Amino acid sequence: MSNTIAIVEDDEQQRRHYADALRDAGYEVAEYVDRKQAIQGLNQQLPDLAILDIILGNEVGGGFEVCRELKQRSPQIPVIFLTTRGDELDKIYGLQLGAWDYQTKPVSLDFLVTRVDSLFRIKQTSTNQATETRSVGNLELNPVNMRVRWKKLAVDLTPTEFDILSALLAQPDGASIEDLVKATRQGLVEDNTINTHILHIRKKLKKIDPDFNCIKTRYGFGYCWICR
Repeated sequence: MSNTIAIVEDDEQQRRHYADALRDAGYEVAEYVDRKQAIQGLNQQLPDLAILDIILGNEVGGGFEVCRELKQRSPQIPVIFLTTRGDELDKIYGLQLGAWDYQTKPVSLDFLVTRVDSLFRIKQTSTNQATETRSVGNLELNPVNMRVRWKKLAVDLTPTEFDILSALLAQPDGASIEDLVKATRQGLVEDNTINTHILHIRKKLKKIDPDFNCIKTRYGFGYCWICR
């Protein structure tokens, strides 16, 4: 069965070009023109991936709202923001909402299809390499469904956050920024993007356990996990 992709884009021509390119690549595509239509459609069926513009008609943050709705319903659904808004604060906010990728228009159709292909390959590789649940102190990671539990309570991490946390645990002496960039398997990733992901992981764990303090910063190098 083909992977399904939801595209939320208010520009009809751009939306059609994206959808046609992805259908030609073998994907099933659902098209939505605005936030309201997207939420109605997603209530009926969740996609395997969502591609969102941020500005949807008169709603300057409509795509952010769609992402938030998706993540509340299923935190593991990957989201790619595809937008003209290239401000760093927008990128940080998009990643904090749980986006897997943030691309600034214009992008070629070939590039878009390649990014989507890459994401699904990563998901498949993670599944193929999955083993039983791993425990490190109070932390449990299940690589099959990318679920995380801290002190038996679920932690809703995005796929990218899960990969970064896994890479951090795999390096007892600490993981460099370069190690964590490689763990995202997303190509060009800036140091600030990794820092943002780490900040988000910390916040999610602190929400469950205010005393959580296992991720330490190694200045000039990266991060380390110190809980035993």
